[in-house]
Amino acid sequence: MRSLILVAGGTGTRMNRPVAKQFLPLGGRPVIVHTLARFREAYPDLHVVLVLHESLHNDWNDVVRAHPDAAVDCVVNGGVERFHSVRNGLLALPDGEGWVGIHDAVRPFVEVETIRRCYGTALSHGAAIPVVPVKDTIRRVGEKGSAPLDRASLRAVQTPQVFSLSALRAAYSVEHQPHFTDDASVWEASGGNIALVEGDLHNLKLTTPEDMLSAEAFLHLRQNRRRGE
Repeated sequence: MRSLILVAGGTGTRMNRPVAKQFLPLGGRPVIVHTLARFREAYPDLHVVLVLHESLHNDWNDVVRAHPDAAVDCVVNGGVERFHSVRNGLLALPDGEGWVGIHDAVRPFVEVETIRRCYGTALSHGAAIPVVPVKDTIRRVGEKGSAPLDRASLRAVQTPQVFSLSALRAAYSVEHQPHFTDDASVWEASGGNIALVEGDLHNLKLTTPEDMLSAEAFLHLRQNRRRGE
């Protein structure tokens, strides 16, 4: 079984808007509807659990009424940290073996090929995450000043991060730790290895109002390309 935990546990305060960022309109549809459409195109039979802040369930019901194709198999409450939100999602999945991806609901431009590549690589390696090269020069700052890092050896991590379901459940059976910054860090803390796969430079995480402007421009460009304009 392939499954997906779509993480939308936040309320989007950094957007400075009354609507949570996953529900903001993008090309006439909420951001989260675009995200779900990418995964359904990759795997139409995907079992989807949505992790949502408890205050946003009515908003989600409104989205489903307007976009019935966005309906998911289960909706659960988010937790204090992302770690707790993902663990809530894992608990809601059916028992048994399989492969589970965890994806940020506000990454609506992930390519179908990236999704399939992550699931396919996890099938043979146990776990896979998409990464892209770091384009900016990065400096490490400390008490004695700063020093540049070799960006050729650095990668930016994206989602979906895909894992063996039973092994990820075991990894999430521990208490939360500050260094658990993503699902891969939880997996590695349990002794698991990670396979890196080629990510997608368009797989942006929409966090600020400026990100939404970029998203609208990119969506318009993508739609024009599909129409051959």
